[in-house]
Amino acid sequence: MPEIWGDAELIALLEESSAAGRMSPGLLRAMTQGWSVPASDATEWSGAAVRRARRALIAADFPGTTLVVPAGRPATRTNDLPFAFRPGTDHMWLAGPTEPGSVLVIGPDGEALYLAEQPPLGDPKAVLGAHGPLVEGPRETRAAAAIRLGIETRPLDELDQRLPGAKAVRGLDPRVDALVADDGRELEKQLARRRLHKDAYEIAQLRLTAEATVEGFAAVARALPEAVRYGEAFIEGVFTQQARTRGRGLAYTPVVGGGHRATILHWQRNDQPIGPGELLLLDAGVEGPELYAADVARTMPVSGRYSSVQRDVYDIVHAAHQAALDAARPGKSFMDPHHAAQSVLGEGLRSLGVLPHPAFDGLAAGERPWRWTLHVTSHMLGADVHDSLVVAGEYAAGTIEPGHVLAIEPGLYFSPFDEYVPEQLRGIGVRIEDNVVVEADGIEVLTAALPTSAGDVEDWVAACAE
Repeated sequence: MPEIWGDAELIALLEESSAAGRMSPGLLRAMTQGWSVPASDATEWSGAAVRRARRALIAADFPGTTLVVPAGRPATRTNDLPFAFRPGTDHMWLAGPTEPGSVLVIGPDGEALYLAEQPPLGDPKAVLGAHGPLVEGPRETRAAAAIRLGIETRPLDELDQRLPGAKAVRGLDPRVDALVADDGRELEKQLARRRLHKDAYEIAQLRLTAEATVEGFAAVARALPEAVRYGEAFIEGVFTQQARTRGRGLAYTPVVGGGHRATILHWQRNDQPIGPGELLLLDAGVEGPELYAADVARTMPVSGRYSSVQRDVYDIVHAAHQAALDAARPGKSFMDPHHAAQSVLGEGLRSLGVLPHPAFDGLAAGERPWRWTLHVTSHMLGADVHDSLVVAGEYAAGTIEPGHVLAIEPGLYFSPFDEYVPEQLRGIGVRIEDNVVVEADGIEVLTAALPTSAGDVEDWVAACAE
């Protein structure tokens, strides 16, 4: 039976809202009548069971302690308009997709998901509220969320009654930060450690985002004839369309480096023209529905063929890429792929006449290429592009293990302003990046469908253009 609202109550609600003076009690009453109740056909989500197991693991890591993991809140884009909401990674990993503001609590007395209640259609607050169902659409009810996610749900307003001595993931929700005195680092680090080893469920998610990313690169290859006409922004748009169609969206702002901007490691303005005969360095990835990311780079000849000098540089990076893949084996040091790639890149710099150079004579052999290689060759990949970064020092000092997922990405970057390199090399940047799963007896390259050698890339670009 719908609640009957009196005139005095409606007037009081109007006076408290921004609608005061532009909506009469009569209009508000009319706006609250004649709504049906949305049907619910909630069933348990396929990702619920693995998350129950994850919650049990992290609870066992902190016996007797209350753990608080918020989804976070949308960041403001301008005035009252937010950016698209991305839930906190740890929250998604433990609970699944929830509404903004949701908070997961795991404690000695059990676990619960705290959710904000939305006034239903037929409630005047649904008309007056900035986050009501007429503005943002009806949210899932707490009862339906409990069924879908396989966890007890409670009103968000009850949260502050249950947090003494808690540990929390901080920096995502001001309310949680105010309620929990713990600095959050211990919980964040342990969650990162737990997320380092991917199970079959997670690898399946990563395989899907890799496949979607491969399709995005193929779409870009098909669009290369238009790159000279429309520039970097056009290429970004082509990949973004694929990311939104085949996944949740972009895993990160892509690098679309045309010409000499390929030498800028994180060029993300993507607003410049691309000239005939230039290289296009595209570093991009799709994010899947459970936040698992791909992180892939290819350097393509815009006109279909590498010039002689471009190919010389490309072949060196390709050899370094292969050396890094060969070194990415279980039991090897995490840094072995980097050292293998750096060795090849260093020899390549000598073949190009860049090294030796007197400015680098006093440096260790591993340091001499750094001006032109700029970054470590591999990083962890998962539900964050740079996964488990909070414990990077730990895993970088350890070994490669089955269940690890790595991005392997050597590169050479010759700035157009670098007077230490021969003039014909200036403005050339090349990066090749693949995503690999470490298995008991080797690796699986999730992005192997994208070619890596210069000749194969040229053939692929030509085939895509047909």
